[in-house]
Amino acid sequence: MTYFDKLRAAARSRRSQLCVGLDPDPDRIPGGASGAVRFCADLIRETADVACCYKPNSAFWEQYGPDGWHALFELRAAIPADIPMLLDAKRADVGSTMRAYARAVFDALGADACTVHAYHGADSLEEFTRYADRGVYVVARTSNPGAADLQHLQADGDPLYLAVARLAERVNENGNVGLVVGATSPRDVERMRVDTQLPFLLPGIGAQGGDLEASVRAAWNGDEASCLVNVSRGVMYADDPAAAARDYRDRINAVLEAVAS
Repeated sequence: MTYFDKLRAAARSRRSQLCVGLDPDPDRIPGGASGAVRFCADLIRETADVACCYKPNSAFWEQYGPDGWHALFELRAAIPADIPMLLDAKRADVGSTMRAYARAVFDALGADACTVHAYHGADSLEEFTRYADRGVYVVARTSNPGAADLQHLQADGDPLYLAVARLAERVNENGNVGLVVGATSPRDVERMRVDTQLPFLLPGIGAQGGDLEASVRAAWNGDEASCLVNVSRGVMYADDPAAAARDYRDRINAVLEAVAS
């Protein structure tokens, strides 16, 4: 089973497009790396009936030093086998280094998918996309305020983020490539969807103030993998994480039902 097959199956069985980010903050979670694993394992148990994917950001685990890498392996084991794990690592480098990054993410850790940057071009991306059963999300339009500094520069008459999307299309020989498109700019999500039918990962919902309704409407194309909505802090640090996750799942579904009607 490929990553996107696994994602579609998890989304279908849970009626959910919700991805829960697992980004521990040492200032909010005591006990170091071990405490972070315990906290996130509890969160997984509370939300596994409504989350179709889990997305740990590698930096939040690397900050614990060597213990953080070991904790990531424990976290991997805590995620139910039918739910994919997407490592948000945003790797980027020349081909030989990307080959090592891919081995670390896919062979050593066993992640189902990973985020990458496209700045080094097709030969760099192909070190990840050659893992045909794993997913590769290419960062196109980010969710932070500084996204416009470079991503909106013109390239052949279009914003640079569209050139990134077209590069992602070029390296999608195995059908395992998606795009990261920030929900803080629904207009750009909509513009991207005009150009490509690749699956979208939508960060920026929750603490970053992204527009859930407009972004989901823009991203959805009928494919369960087309619109993976990530929420991290909005679920992790909610008073009732299970209730928060259900609420996000239900809000997303309400938009999809309105689109279908």
